[in-house]
Formats: sequence, structure tokens, C-alpha cells
Amino acid sequence: FASTDDGREGVRATGVMSAAREIARAALRASAVSAKPYGLRVHFSNKFIYAQVVRREDGHVVASASSSERGFVDDARAAAVVAAAERGRALAGVESTAKRVSVSDKRAAALVGARLAERVKAIDLDTVTWNRPYGVRYHGKHAALMEALKANGVGLG
Repeated sequence: FASTDDGREGVRATGVMSAAREIARAALRASAVSAKPYGLRVHFSNKFIYAQVVRREDGHVVASASSSERGFVDDARAAAVVAAAERGRALAGVESTAKRVSVSDKRAAALVGARLAERVKAIDLDTVTWNRPYGVRYHGKHAALMEALKANGVGLG
């Protein structure tokens, strides 16, 4: 309750305050969008990994990559063979590693990040913004994807 001009107790005029608050929020949102116009959205399902770069002004997806794309399994398999060969496994071990490649682990997240970085660089973007959701640690798949973006020349602002 708030007192009115004539001293009576009354109900607060919420309509005026909420309109002013709404205008202030819109101005804050507009300044944030102009400062960091492109955002990164990442989703991990039980099977696949998805990443998108979105223009924050209108929600338009300007670049995307996922582990469900055609040809991703072949690239992941080739990366697994190279990684196994670098670790010095025998040829039989390399072949068995290549057969059971995952499209939702840390190695796949790094590959999705590298693919997304190529596509982001192709449209002449230098930085994207990733707002870490509450409760999500910079660890594991998230860290692998972000580090692959950084390693391939896309800054996280």
C-alpha cells in the first residue's frame, strides 16, 4: 500500500510503475543486443550435440552444426582413428575403436565446435556470446565445444 496525494492509504498504482520498468528493461535489452549481437546456443541430447549461432536482435540462426549431420560419423571415425594411432595402439585396436564411435561424447563435442567455428569464420564473425545457464559447469562436453571454438579462431565474449 502507498499513500495517495491527500494522505489516504490506497493501492499502489502499479500500471505506471510497470510501464516505466518495462521501458527501462527494453532499453537495457537493446543495449545488450547492440553490444553483443550474436549468441551461442548449445543443446546436448542423449544421442546428439547441437550448436547454433543466433542473431540476438531477431533470433535468426546464422550458423549451426550438429553431430546428427550427414558425414559427421565418418569425420568422427577418422578423428578416432587418428587419436588411437597417436596413442600408439596396435592396428587391430585402431579398427575396433573406429567401429564404435560416439556422436555425443567430448570428442564429438569438440568436432561440432570445430565445424561451427569454420562456418562462423565463413560469415566473418569474430566473437559470439555464450551465457552459461545456471547450474551448467564449464566442464566436459561444454568445455570441449567452447575450447574447439576458441582453438579455431572464434572468440567467446
